[in-house]
Amino acid sequence: MAAPLRGFARPTLARLRLSHRYPLVLGSRAQSTSTLPLPPGSWDSHVHVICNEFKFPYHPEAGYRPQEAPLSRLQTFHANLHPHITHHVLVALSIHGTDNSCLLESLKTLAAQSLPARGVASIDPLVVSDSELQILHAAGVRGARMNLKSSLLEPSAADFERTLRAYADRLKPLKSWPLQIHLSLRQIPLIADILPRLGVPVIIDHLAAPDAATQPLRPAQEQEGYKEFMRLLARGEVYTKLSGSDRFAALPLLDEYATEVVAVAPQRVVWATDWPHTGGVKMNPGGNRRKQQGFRAVDDHGKLRRAMEVYCRGDESVIKQVWRDNARELWDYDGED
Repeated sequence: MAAPLRGFARPTLARLRLSHRYPLVLGSRAQSTSTLPLPPGSWDSHVHVICNEFKFPYHPEAGYRPQEAPLSRLQTFHANLHPHITHHVLVALSIHGTDNSCLLESLKTLAAQSLPARGVASIDPLVVSDSELQILHAAGVRGARMNLKSSLLEPSAADFERTLRAYADRLKPLKSWPLQIHLSLRQIPLIADILPRLGVPVIIDHLAAPDAATQPLRPAQEQEGYKEFMRLLARGEVYTKLSGSDRFAALPLLDEYATEVVAVAPQRVVWATDWPHTGGVKMNPGGNRRKQQGFRAVDDHGKLRRAMEVYCRGDESVIKQVWRDNARELWDYDGED
């Protein structure tokens, strides 16, 4: 088999119109979201724990150096956001390469507190052993992440397919592990015909990350990859995460796009905060990847309210799917809420 994409950061490789808009409210702590009708046992399906870098060193080629964001701070964040958000999915950051030690330590701590959680690991499908995968599975990991966007990778269609198939070959025996892909919307046409044939569930991160930087700005509905993404969702061939919209907040018709995603496939969407909102390579101070960077200021309370009242149109049955039922299925969880 030809070698898949390699590198530390990603190991191996009809427009809706809303009748009104809900602007994000700065200083969201003043507007509590604790009484919003979230179902008990709700999930935040994409967060990162950033352990002490001296105990869990970053990869020598890490593209950026974030501050510490410990598990205790994540738990406080969720308690303040909404008391019904009691399940976490911890996603390994690219800064550690394929070293999942921080992820495993965090899952172990949560298990010791009898707090159900899941993890998404960073692996090299050509190197990872069966025993390593079993250790990850036993700890609560239920997925592997392929990260192109943080690494600014632009693979060819052939390289992309080889890498996807390498991941799928390793994940199939685990039966319950999806492949989570962080890419740009415009890259989806490269793989749209391949994803349904991989034989594993596929998650497209952060609403497929439409372009909100290239001028002139265009709505996602007019961008390359939009039609393919919507087709995959409508056919139930991928999941996506209702998250990351703050990364493309300048996108025209963002509310309409996110609302359409939910409407097209409410059974294929899970909600997430993407806490603690790392800045990535683009936020390196002075362009220096070795200088520590802070986190982006994000109104998580306002985003939660917007997701429920706008993107899900306040529909309690859809909210139950997006915050709880879909996550339980996707993350292979049948325990108590």
